[in-house]
Amino acid sequence: MRLALALAAVGLLLVGAPALAASPDLGRLVLRAGDVPAGFAVVPDETGPRSNQHEWRDEPGARRVLKRAGRLTGYEARFERRTDSISSRVDLFRTAAGPRILLDYFASEMQKAGISGLRRSRLAIGDGGWLYADREGRVFTIVVWRDGRVFAAVASSGIGRTRTLSLARVQQRRVAAAFR
Repeated sequence: MRLALALAAVGLLLVGAPALAASPDLGRLVLRAGDVPAGFAVVPDETGPRSNQHEWRDEPGARRVLKRAGRLTGYEARFERRTDSISSRVDLFRTAAGPRILLDYFASEMQKAGISGLRRSRLAIGDGGWLYADREGRVFTIVVWRDGRVFAAVASSGIGRTRTLSLARVQQRRVAAAFR
């Protein structure tokens, strides 16, 4: 009986292992200090791997969605310059259905939040995504998209829509190169 349980556990580990073993170092896919405008510094306490346990602790309402989506792991980098900030993240899922589920969940949550003045536009990046910005794109911008098994995002305050989109494209080139 114990041997059967042990073999079943090993089997479960081996089923999940190829997905993780085949994935690149996610920290290499997010934005780096050399990518962001001058004066921005890494925020060490808010930069690093993001396990499922970490995400569930920070966003308890997302636990069910992330489980259903098959999230494996993620990575986030945060940069600040005085009151301005840039966040960059990638999340890896078991299948390409996972990022689609998370993108839909994100859009739903943004709609519920009802942030005044924030507009949503469809975005042709990766396999598709959304751009959220104020009318002029000066104050706050969020770019979210999916590419294969990856959900990615770049959010900023104080650097504008054009620069944020440029940073998202830098990140997308890394994601595309890592998984193609």
